[in-house]
Amino acid sequence: MLKLELIELADLVHPEQLVDAIIQQNPGIELPIPIEELARLAGITKIEPLESVGFEGTLIANAEKSAGAIFYSSRSPRPRQRFTIGHELGHFLLPWHRQTTFNCTAEDIGSRANKDWEIQANQFAAELLIPQKLLKPRLHKFQDPELDHVLTLAEEFGTSVTMTAHRLAEQSDYPCAFVFSKDNQVRYSVKSAHFAEQLCVWKGNSLPAGSPSRQQTSSHDEWHELDSTWWLKERRGGEFPEMVYEQTLCQEDGYKITLLAYE
Repeated sequence: MLKLELIELADLVHPEQLVDAIIQQNPGIELPIPIEELARLAGITKIEPLESVGFEGTLIANAEKSAGAIFYSSRSPRPRQRFTIGHELGHFLLPWHRQTTFNCTAEDIGSRANKDWEIQANQFAAELLIPQKLLKPRLHKFQDPELDHVLTLAEEFGTSVTMTAHRLAEQSDYPCAFVFSKDNQVRYSVKSAHFAEQLCVWKGNSLPAGSPSRQQTSSHDEWHELDSTWWLKERRGGEFPEMVYEQTLCQEDGYKITLLAYE
């Protein structure tokens, strides 16, 4: 049975601290994380989809932040809706998010967020939906990162493949990077802390001409080996990887996720 002792969360100001306390209160929590039940225990009395073009999520709370309502876009896929609910719950629980109403766009609830409170709410949602304490043992079991691991974790945690790839990069103990692209043009990339090299492709660049990631179709579990200079910026001094290994997941509408790794 889930529980949420709000008094124990009162003095916690960082998203990771809040989630750690929630998970500690619920050591046997089931997956996917029951985000709506946790929100109700926190004081959210209404969680409903809403038909809207101009917003992704909304929080309406009373002045004391003791009760509130969350609305999310009915048009979004279920993993996106779960993330939106987590995002708005972050606004509700984070103590310096003092507004009583938050109207969040798709840009706010995503990698392009540029307001501090939106970034923090995204951090809270990501941490709550894939808690570090539950993710780390799974990554240790998997060892070397693979796209299959991303798909497995996304299914287990009820999250999007994109968000799951972000979390794997954040928590991986191996040098890996994910490059997100559309129509063979780089949108952005994320790297693990152990990926010490600089990529030589940036937002707006085409995927490297020598990379199999440019193919229209691919098997996401197939590894390709190629000269590292197709992906990595050359440097002087120290050891520089000779080869880079890549896997690519082709998604709908020209979207792709490419995983990079090196020895």
